[in-house]
Amino acid sequence: MLNIPDLNRMKVFYVVYTQRSLIQAAKVLNITRSAISQSLKALEYELQTKLFIRDSKNVLPTEPAELLFRTIAPFIAELQTTVAEIETGKRNPVGHLRIGAPQDFGSTHLTDVIVEFQKKHPQITFELKLATPVILLEMLTDSKLDVAFVDNGDFHAKNYPVSSLNVMKEKFILVCSNKYFDEVVKKSSLKYDDLKKLNFIDYIHHAPVIKMWIQHHFGKNAPDLRIVFSAESVRSVIKATKGGLGISVVPEHLVEADLKAGRLKNISVTGRDLINQIILARRLERPVTAREKYFVDFYKDYIARSER
Repeated sequence: MLNIPDLNRMKVFYVVYTQRSLIQAAKVLNITRSAISQSLKALEYELQTKLFIRDSKNVLPTEPAELLFRTIAPFIAELQTTVAEIETGKRNPVGHLRIGAPQDFGSTHLTDVIVEFQKKHPQITFELKLATPVILLEMLTDSKLDVAFVDNGDFHAKNYPVSSLNVMKEKFILVCSNKYFDEVVKKSSLKYDDLKKLNFIDYIHHAPVIKMWIQHHFGKNAPDLRIVFSAESVRSVIKATKGGLGISVVPEHLVEADLKAGRLKNISVTGRDLINQIILARRLERPVTAREKYFVDFYKDYIARSER
């Protein structure tokens, strides 16, 4: 058990010492003079020493009181500063926010959001971790991240103790360069049997995204595919696709300008769109800090403004 005096009595002692008057101390603490006297007597009994000499007008600290005050004064001063910072933090959040995100989502879209947010809240600093969904969710579970944006969130998050908020949907489309389309693809709508003659570009060499796209649209496993290029970066995949290496599956919002300018061509297929649901995940039962709430609210507003 901690061998320290009652902190409420220490507070009374501190005020009496600084005011040098029981009447003034009672006014500061908004309690009766009798309560002040009782608290001091209890503290003196607890410490087994006399702390003040009382006369008709003043209270004079004894040598033990001087020693006690020198010890607790810095603590109380720092405590007051900390309480003020906490109160300020409620109105104007401060501190460090650790965010996880997919590689390209984080390095482009999310970085833009953070830059805009930080200009309005310069007292909040950021650390951005770019990684795969599994790595991000494991870091979140281990409290190495505060929040994480996760690809295919509905699929991945169910395996971890996290809460989730749907924040963004990415539509995946199949694209190629105009030259590759004219020379190889030659048709605006593909069928399953057309896939075998095409070159593919994906993010990993075993082509999980291409295979997921094929399964989604055709309801079949992918045939043997010719993967001519893979890169763990959507920017590299898009660049290789524009260079004419083959076809790839990419988020539509990242190639809208290329589609409008004619640098890429959208290859259509029948059936519903393939959607990547990005979620914002947090560890369950972890208290939400003010800075997290401010950032999440800001992000929601940012998305709403961009969709107008």
